[in-house]
Amino acid sequence: MISGSLLGNLPRSRAEFEAALLDVEVGFTGRSSDEGMRRDLLLSYIALIVGVIWFLVQFSGHYSMDLSERISRTDRILYSFGSSFFQSFLVWILSLTLLKRTFVRTPSIAILGVGSALAVYYVVDLSLEIALLTMRWDIIWANRVLTLLGARMTEAMTQDYLPSQNWRLWPVIYLTWGLFGAAYGVSKTKARKFSMYFLVATLVVCAYALNPEYANYDVEATAMKLGYATAIGVLAFTLARIYSNRRDEYQVNRVKKLLFFLAIFDFLITIVIMDPPEFIQSLASYLEMVPVVGSLFSPLTEPGVPPSEWGGLFVNIIVASAGCVLGLGVGILLAFGRQSKLPILKWPSVSIIEIVRSGPLICWLYFAMYLLPDVVDPLFTNPEDFDNIVRMMVIFSLFGGVYIAEVIRGGLQAVDSGQKEAAVALGLSPIQAKRLVELPNAIRTTLPTIVSQFIGLWKDTTLLFIINILDFFKIAKDMPNTDLSFLGYFLEPLYFSALVFWVFAFYLSRVSIGVERGLGLIKEGGGEKA
Repeated sequence: MISGSLLGNLPRSRAEFEAALLDVEVGFTGRSSDEGMRRDLLLSYIALIVGVIWFLVQFSGHYSMDLSERISRTDRILYSFGSSFFQSFLVWILSLTLLKRTFVRTPSIAILGVGSALAVYYVVDLSLEIALLTMRWDIIWANRVLTLLGARMTEAMTQDYLPSQNWRLWPVIYLTWGLFGAAYGVSKTKARKFSMYFLVATLVVCAYALNPEYANYDVEATAMKLGYATAIGVLAFTLARIYSNRRDEYQVNRVKKLLFFLAIFDFLITIVIMDPPEFIQSLASYLEMVPVVGSLFSPLTEPGVPPSEWGGLFVNIIVASAGCVLGLGVGILLAFGRQSKLPILKWPSVSIIEIVRSGPLICWLYFAMYLLPDVVDPLFTNPEDFDNIVRMMVIFSLFGGVYIAEVIRGGLQAVDSGQKEAAVALGLSPIQAKRLVELPNAIRTTLPTIVSQFIGLWKDTTLLFIINILDFFKIAKDMPNTDLSFLGYFLEPLYFSALVFWVFAFYLSRVSIGVERGLGLIKEGGGEKA
């Protein structure tokens, strides 16, 4: 760092900029062999100017490429900027290494910096060239609704000759957006950071959904409804943040618990709205006669979209949510059951865990397809109503639950015996001690592993296509067959599906890190804070 005495006569902003610049240079290229501070800064500015000039020259050269049917103006701008930026970054690193002779004082850092910059430029340039100049992405634009909802749901949502079922999705989206906003509002996330990420996510969703090219739905109506969802998310965040700032911590924790149960309710209400069971339809018919609120329940008086017609990314999200939400509950019950001293609880739990865990997931999926209806026959008057998607939700919940059970069991074994003795001394019953003392500590210490299991379940939903369920990956694989003009373009849908699965998995990992930071687990000794 540059000392204050050396830069005392400089403006504060310039001094901070130069100090930050030198810190960044040391991180990328190592320490300079020169001892003179003024000379060091001069060489820094020279290298920076070389990098800027190189960027302008390269950007001008790339931007002069001719437009074609495959390359649009936006593609040309993105490729020119991305390729030129990372190439100029490489030139900047190389200039610093040579001008300051950092390879003399710290050769390992200098070589690593240049090699890393070269590798990043090569990967980014190749990726941008493939994504923007070579690939044909109109196959994605033409099948947006298909990839999200599947063929049968797309027909129900977009075709005029069928009763419109669009309304069934939007209440779920509104509730989900509101829960996201409220969850971040009661968290430690700064408002500026939330605003930035929420804005980026909103722009990405809008850019994907509101592009009129190949759109087979009402873009203007979708834009208005997405605007409502965005407003609900922002309003929920604002109200939750105001409440958390004015209330004590225990009151905020109550709101967090409420949001957790609302998230479970969101998952359950999604299934109910999409295909109301018969008793829900009967109840809605009865409530329809209530003067004020009757109109709210009238849409639920008729059958909706049966699970056999669900498809696309919607199926992956529903099945993965079942594996995470219901699987966590199953895992907690099995973990406590395996640790129980009562044989009637212990041995069934051990049997379920060992049997399910010993078989691969694909075998259990085939079991759900062909044998599970016979197993549930005594429980259902018509086993045919036990739909394929419902079977997949059951299997994913059970399969994820047995692995989560073993993870939580490890956390339960790590709970300090003193805390258990303290719970008994305070007069807590065994169930209260397990629920209020043992379980929170076990989940706190095993949270990263539990989230890893959630991510694994999310990726395992791609196995649904093997048993001919039209999930997101299956539709992406078959997308080139939707139109003769798309024949042979099979890489674009696969790359797109890989990107979507990565985004969801990456978001889950970020959420996990945020929760861990809130529990004080990022730094050593955070257990006391939690």
